[in-house]
Amino acid sequence: MTSQKDYWDKKITEWSSASYGRKSSISFLEKVATYFRSVDKRKDAAIKIISPLIKNKVILDLGCGLGEFAFGILRYKPKKVIALDISPNAVKQARLFAKKKKIHGKVRFEVSDVVKTKKLPESDIVIGLGFIDYLTLPQLKNLFRMIGKKPYLFSCFEKKFSLFNLLHNIYLISQNCPGAYKHTRSEIRNIVPKGMKLSFITKDGLLFITNLHES
Repeated sequence: MTSQKDYWDKKITEWSSASYGRKSSISFLEKVATYFRSVDKRKDAAIKIISPLIKNKVILDLGCGLGEFAFGILRYKPKKVIALDISPNAVKQARLFAKKKKIHGKVRFEVSDVVKTKKLPESDIVIGLGFIDYLTLPQLKNLFRMIGKKPYLFSCFEKKFSLFNLLHNIYLISQNCPGAYKHTRSEIRNIVPKGMKLSFITKDGLLFITNLHES
């Protein structure tokens, strides 16, 4: 089976180009999938939630892709953005873009498989858009353990019967995605470490999990 690293190394350019409107040649299937993903909308919604808290903070962006979210929050003057992705191809392209725009001193892109790491880089706030959808419940539990009491925000596709989920599953199978998961709210609540706050919030019609709001 294809590994997550190999899958995203091949997929990241087309996927991110389709999702964020970059100019490139993308397949018809990817154009259709993009309509349902609402990735650009998700990025904007996350920025609305987190922007009041960013100034002078170190932000950790998990599953950064080509860095669209990381670049998008720079206007709110974080102290630093550390952006991690499993795909060397994504990190390479993000670094080139940052250098071209002369903002490479403000964002640090690194190749990292968070699932295999024992400790996250030091940061004030942890964010992941389209990241926890590729973690099993044990992997998600370990991620929460590493985050501890830090503020966090993750986008989330809830496990429930819907036309969107059905079409999304068909798409994942057609693309031979090596691992994508949806979890129920109760499943997520059950793996959160004792004493850790977790809320499900909706912003612009999109679901997030966070400890920034009371449940």
